[in-house]
Amino acid sequence: MHQRKRRLVAAFVLVPVLAGTAVACSSAGTTPQPTDAGEPQAVTITVMGKPAATNTAAVALFERQVAEFEKANPQITIEASDVPWDAKTFATRLAGGSAPTLLRIPLTEPPALIERGQVADLSDVVDEIDGFDELNPRVMQFLERDGAVYGIPEKSYAFGLVYNRDLFEQAGLDPDEPPTTWDEVREYAAQITEKTGKTGFGEISTNNSGGWHLTGYTYTNGGQMIEQDADGSWVAAFNDDPARDVLETWQRMRWDDDSLGDNVLGKQEDLVAEFTAGNVGMWVSAPPDVYPNYIAQGGDPDAFGAGPMPQGGADATLAGATVLMVSANATEAEKRAAVNWIEYRALRPNYDLDIAAETAEASAADGLPVGVPVLPIFSDETYAAYRDAIDEYVNVPVDNFDPYVASLSEFDYVPEPPVASQEIYAALDPLVQAVLTDPNADIDALLDDAESRVNTILAQYAS
Repeated sequence: MHQRKRRLVAAFVLVPVLAGTAVACSSAGTTPQPTDAGEPQAVTITVMGKPAATNTAAVALFERQVAEFEKANPQITIEASDVPWDAKTFATRLAGGSAPTLLRIPLTEPPALIERGQVADLSDVVDEIDGFDELNPRVMQFLERDGAVYGIPEKSYAFGLVYNRDLFEQAGLDPDEPPTTWDEVREYAAQITEKTGKTGFGEISTNNSGGWHLTGYTYTNGGQMIEQDADGSWVAAFNDDPARDVLETWQRMRWDDDSLGDNVLGKQEDLVAEFTAGNVGMWVSAPPDVYPNYIAQGGDPDAFGAGPMPQGGADATLAGATVLMVSANATEAEKRAAVNWIEYRALRPNYDLDIAAETAEASAADGLPVGVPVLPIFSDETYAAYRDAIDEYVNVPVDNFDPYVASLSEFDYVPEPPVASQEIYAALDPLVQAVLTDPNADIDALLDDAESRVNTILAQYAS
């Protein structure tokens, strides 16, 4: 067994699933609980994670994987949903017992779900999974408590700059040298808008995305969003220069430079569509996560660029993850079947080289991206072997990701707020929206108001 990697460069990062897992392999390492007669118990589980219907190639591959998993595990039936996680909706469903068996959720959510007893302890099952002991401890610390294991990471992300290489060239900018600071971003954005008439830098501000971006940008300036007092209570910590600098930069780019465009009240899906259409020069997200959606919507692979998260002096970037958890209402047989599916789809492609190659071949045949550069969850040696195994099927312009990949070894990874993150993001959305829609927005007054709202949210949380 390889020693766990504990360097910051590996924090929160997994090899993402290549639109699924093996197209032809044996059953995963766990099995449903036998009946009294000694035969595996037939069980049906509902799982989140089916690709959106608009991504037809990914859906076709996913459905093929389900069929082959069920063939290898005839006692298990998979019912899949493409409905994404929504904290408000699923809180009600979990409370009412109608949530799916397998939950696919952001890393911000486990603490509250564990505290409320809404997810199952998997510790009696996960030890049977090959490679479980080598999962990144920086992620697993959010999924383990008092010897119990409540989830398994699927993939992770770190913020970086997504940009259009064609628009860079049209604006007279070098597409191999993306901006690395916020001052440079502002300069590049103004030049793109002036030379091409397109939005130089895209921004989002609804569905919690405004607060999410404000958080990530604040980290690059050395700030934080919340902090814990000695008595265990949490308080807002963003009413300070790092966040103020972000808001002032937005204000200048929106109203002085006119480089943010007018479509500032959208969500990430809206910005992906505009970027794919060639209407946006740059924006911030996780480039490896954006790329598959960009390709699915007809984006030009050669025009896609991935750069480092712009910095304001901190050499830091926001990092998070998608994790898989099982509803506390699941029976023992359902729990084991869900973990069986997790290993089959999410974990084995990372370390089983035959499966990695088969998955890559099938994905490439379906026109799905293969070989998007990421940082590994396992050892460097294992990841190198994985890259070798899929090499002949890589259809991604890997060099276009070089600036992003190179930057990740230079930055500290800062997790999202450890409590109430989605509620905090929602409370910050109006602040971001005001700055982006009102040229006379009073940033100090808006920060004071947001601080009060966030402190009200945090008042219920204590260690």
